[in-house]
Amino acid sequence: MKPSESESINLGLQRKHLIKRKNLGYKISDGWLCEVKRKSPPSGSNVTKGDLVYVAQNGYAIFGLGVVQEVVSVQKKGFRNFVNYALNESKIKDDSFWNSKFKNYASGEDDEVYHILEYKLRDVVQFDVTYPLEERFLNQSAWYYLEDNFELKFEKLITELTKHIPTKMREEVYHVFKIQMDGEHIIDIDHVVPASLGGPGNIIENLIPISSSINRRKSNRVPSKIFDFAKKFDIKVPTKIKIGHERFYAEKEMKDCARKIIEKINQQPLDEIKQDYQQIRSFHFPGTK
Repeated sequence: MKPSESESINLGLQRKHLIKRKNLGYKISDGWLCEVKRKSPPSGSNVTKGDLVYVAQNGYAIFGLGVVQEVVSVQKKGFRNFVNYALNESKIKDDSFWNSKFKNYASGEDDEVYHILEYKLRDVVQFDVTYPLEERFLNQSAWYYLEDNFELKFEKLITELTKHIPTKMREEVYHVFKIQMDGEHIIDIDHVVPASLGGPGNIIENLIPISSSINRRKSNRVPSKIFDFAKKFDIKVPTKIKIGHERFYAEKEMKDCARKIIEKINQQPLDEIKQDYQQIRSFHFPGTK
């Protein structure tokens, strides 16, 4: 049974859960996931076969849904036994996942118990549009038990700009820039104009594929081309501004001015919005269309 995507998704009597992940890159498929906690059972320990699990990119949006096919719950006493299970018995074949757990738990006592919850999802669906996380889901917990009447409501057409990047838009970026993801070399999709300043994530004109390391260095710096649009909206810019392909600004004064310009750009008709962001992107990333 595959759930259909429409204006709303309501899948009846099955129990519903929400999990958040940091490194999925808005990609998920049928397969095994895992929760681990030391000393006590992890969140989600009450999940059972047939339950529904919504999947979200941590801090951003829900982008997929799957049905629990199988659940395995294991307890291992002592760090050595925990490591042995992870390396030799676990259904999770993800070295980066286990390495992060080993690093976190390496200081554990010999008699401590490690609780491991593994669950397999089937019939996984990735949504064409994503559902921004409600405020209640933005806390630290990686697992939420949802009310029975929880629904996702999707608009058929995008009627406003959003900061988050829909799954379908990410796939379009990969296609346009001819990027093939192999699971080993991670390519981020970056907002050219940072989301924190109002840069949209649901128009391709403000998106660019970029390596994770460069993305971290770029952070939320302001691309200088934005300040060329100040005249269009009669906004005064700091006198020390210089426009250049490799110039990005991090100073508060520059960011405050950029926010005013971006707000004006985003109030235009959609065609004009896209044209302006396209100019900014092609200026700083020559060769993009």
